[in-house]
Amino acid sequence: MGMRKEWVAVAAAGIVTVTAAGAFAQGQQQERGRPQDQSRQTDMDRAQDRDRMMDRDLDRTQDRDRDMTRDQMRDHDRDVDRDRLRQQDRDRIYASDLMTDQERTTYQNQLRALRTEKERVEFRLQHQKEMQERAKQRGVKVAGTPKRSQIEDQERARQREREQIYGYSLMSQAELDQHREQLRLAKTDLQREQIRTEHQNTMQERARERGVTLPAPK
Repeated sequence: MGMRKEWVAVAAAGIVTVTAAGAFAQGQQQERGRPQDQSRQTDMDRAQDRDRMMDRDLDRTQDRDRDMTRDQMRDHDRDVDRDRLRQQDRDRIYASDLMTDQERTTYQNQLRALRTEKERVEFRLQHQKEMQERAKQRGVKVAGTPKRSQIEDQERARQREREQIYGYSLMSQAELDQHREQLRLAKTDLQREQIRTEHQNTMQERARERGVTLPAPK
């Protein structure tokens, strides 16, 4: 009987020892496995951060490219508008291809300085004679020579335009063309009114700078 008790006690102690050893080994494995799991998680986090940074860099690049494209398009449109307005200026001047840029500018300034329709008609007729003589000297022909009656009709139309555009005498031909284009492209009466109001303020400021007086806007 005493031997059985001793055997049972030894067996129980062995079971406890085995159980404790197993638990210790499992704990050791868990301890050894935890740093590996943490390391893998850290690598994943780094990879995700790297991907996010690459996405942000890509977004910045795309935004920069869009901005560059928009700026290039705006510059292109500005160049096209400038060339178009320049061509319109030339089309208004008889035999403009025979003139230098400085001559065209002088012609426009002189014409705009004239106050009456009769003065402008005579000025343009005199210019035609000079250009026809220049063409003859260079051995070229000038097409589309308007008659006096046509010039008179054109000047009457321009006079009506002068009366409609505030500060007309203070504007260059390019500014006049741009102002007309803005009014033409306006979608609503409110937009057109805003354009006219801003234009009036600009012309009043220009008149003060030049020491001239403009009538009150209608």
